[in-house]
Amino acid sequence: MQRARFWSLCALGALLVVSGILLFGARYWTLSAGALKNMLPAEVDMRLDNLTLSESGDDNRSVTVNALSAQYFKTQDVFVLDEVRARISSDQGNFDIEADTGRYSQGRRVIDLSGNVKVVDGDKGVLTSETLTLKFQEGLLIGENPFCYSRPGGDLTGSSFVYDTEAKFLKVEGRAHVFF
Repeated sequence: MQRARFWSLCALGALLVVSGILLFGARYWTLSAGALKNMLPAEVDMRLDNLTLSESGDDNRSVTVNALSAQYFKTQDVFVLDEVRARISSDQGNFDIEADTGRYSQGRRVIDLSGNVKVVDGDKGVLTSETLTLKFQEGLLIGENPFCYSRPGGDLTGSSFVYDTEAKFLKVEGRAHVFF
């Protein structure tokens, strides 16, 4: 996520350089990322279109998050995402995730998704819920609302769940129903 911040700041720096050349007729103007950071006020927020965030972790685990649009709030270090598509890749397989909206906290390395959340795993299982929390560092998908997990041969519904993507272990909490 630091890379996303760095490249965003670089793009903003390039925009400042071009603006300076056009507005002030400057012939030479260099700007480092450190100088750019000091030039921007602490409360600067950004609106981004077609944002991609990616991160790598332990055990060849990575996550890539794409959003049609996003707003970054610097003081909170949070991205608010619209039309989210994500992929978690690891030695255990891939998980494709879709949601209407999301909120990514860089410091906590947590993505909270909401609105028509759908997770498809490599075993053709489909998990649907209204909300989902992805804790990247732990490799956990957490749903605190009713959910349905469907795969060939049966369905599972329940009140809430914790899914460990590395161990491929689904822990259902509250009331659960299994349909074969």
